[in-house]
Amino acid sequence: MFRAAGNSYSTLSGILLMLGAFATFATLDSTAKWLGQFISIGEVTFGRYLFGTLFIIIAGRWLAGPGFWRSHHPKLQFMRGVFMLGATFFNFMAVRYLQLAVTSAILFAAPLIVCALSPFVLGERVGWRRWAAVLAGFAGVLIIMRPGTGAFHPAMLFSIAAAFTLAFYQVLTRKVGGRDNPFASVFWASLIAGVLGLPLLATGTEVPSSAGVWAGLVWMGFAGTFGHVLLTEAHRRADASLLAPFAYSQMIWMVLIGWLWFGDVPDVPTVIGALIVAAAGMFVFYREQRLAAQKARGEAA
Repeated sequence: MFRAAGNSYSTLSGILLMLGAFATFATLDSTAKWLGQFISIGEVTFGRYLFGTLFIIIAGRWLAGPGFWRSHHPKLQFMRGVFMLGATFFNFMAVRYLQLAVTSAILFAAPLIVCALSPFVLGERVGWRRWAAVLAGFAGVLIIMRPGTGAFHPAMLFSIAAAFTLAFYQVLTRKVGGRDNPFASVFWASLIAGVLGLPLLATGTEVPSSAGVWAGLVWMGFAGTFGHVLLTEAHRRADASLLAPFAYSQMIWMVLIGWLWFGDVPDVPTVIGALIVAAAGMFVFYREQRLAAQKARGEAA
């Protein structure tokens, strides 16, 4: 369907696809914030995965072919679905009450949590440089949240819960990524999250009757699938080490959408904290890439 990686065109298009993916994810969260004004967050969460599962079936069958859904790690895929459901529900609860800029900045602490968990869960060694980056990132989160002050909102705890459940989801994704194709991973996470999210429908009082609400639910399902397709193709065209910084473009989109759609403007401490979290996350990623390259050279020697 697409050109293979290995030239300047592929690199540039990979970056553009990465930017497109995280712009799409930003519209998903902003739509959830808007829908939270009309229906329960439980219904918003279930709708996101109901329609997301339908779209990933179409995309997987078209782009990856028959049997795209087959997995070598059914138990891990089940747990990924559990954590994905938790991360989505907690995040949507947070965006209902908080600025999009705040929720996205806290959620981007998830890779730092993965780094902190990796010695205990993945058996990986974490050196002092990455530990320092993790601590700096957590300090950035505290600057954003400012507990004990008037700027603190209890809904920020939902963002923290979302970051932790997303971190566990990412840890499990590392475990399945070596053998399961990306479409299978997205399919199982979406399907399991949708099935387990059925009880969340009980939080609603009635079936949505507005065409706008239904359109928003359909869009969230499409955006989740389309964003992951763009993300997969971006990594096929360009190296992950080159693409990593562009993931943080989602913060910019969230600020812009929050301002244009909801009239929210982040304050200075939020901006400073978000920059610290982003810098810490990028340092951790590049450090991991460098160590992986050194290990690969040593094994090849």
